[in-house]
Amino acid sequence: MIETTLRAVARAFGLIGMLGMFAMVIHVTADVIGRLIFNHPLPATLEMTAHYYMVAVVFFPLAGVEFRNGHISVELVSQHLRANARRILIAAASLLGVAYFALLTWRTGHDAFDKWEIGEYLYGTWPIRIWPTRIFVPLGCGLLGAVLLWKALALFRGEDRLLAEGAETLEGLETEPAPPAGETADHTGTDRAK
Repeated sequence: MIETTLRAVARAFGLIGMLGMFAMVIHVTADVIGRLIFNHPLPATLEMTAHYYMVAVVFFPLAGVEFRNGHISVELVSQHLRANARRILIAAASLLGVAYFALLTWRTGHDAFDKWEIGEYLYGTWPIRIWPTRIFVPLGCGLLGAVLLWKALALFRGEDRLLAEGAETLEGLETEPAPPAGETADHTGTDRAK
C-alpha cells in the first residue's frame, strides 16, 4: 500500500517535471523565433526558465529516479559483497539520505514559507512572482526522503528485489557479453563447447 502510493506520487511528480521540460522547450523556442524573425523576444524567458522550469525539472523527478536506482553511484567495493551485505549497506546509505533530505526539506520549506509571506517577486526584464516555485524544492526533497525511508525499511526486512530494480532498463541497451574462452553461443542462447 505504501509502496503503491509512493510510486503513484513519484510518477505524478515525474510528469510535472516532464511538463516543465516541455514548457521550457516551447518557451525558449518561441523566444528564439521571436528574437530572430520578428525582432521581438518573449519577455521573462530567462526568469521563467531559471525560477520555474528548471526547478521543476530538477526536483520533481528525484523520487522516480530513486525508484529506478537511477541516481549516480560508484561501486568500488560493494559490487564484490554478498547480497545480504550489499542490502544492509544500501539500507544504511538510504537512512543517511533520509537524514540529509529531511534536513533539506525542513530548511527549504522554512525558506518557502518566508518567501510566501513576503510575496517574493523578481524584477528583471519583466516583474515575475517567484515565491510559488520555492515550494518545489521541499516537495521534491520530501518525497525523495520518504522513498529512501521506505527503501531502507524494505531492505532491512530482506527485500533483495530492490537491489536490482532498475537494472532491466540498462540491460536492454548492453550488447550480449562475449562467451568465456573456449565456448561459443548458439542461436538459442545456450552455450556449447567448441
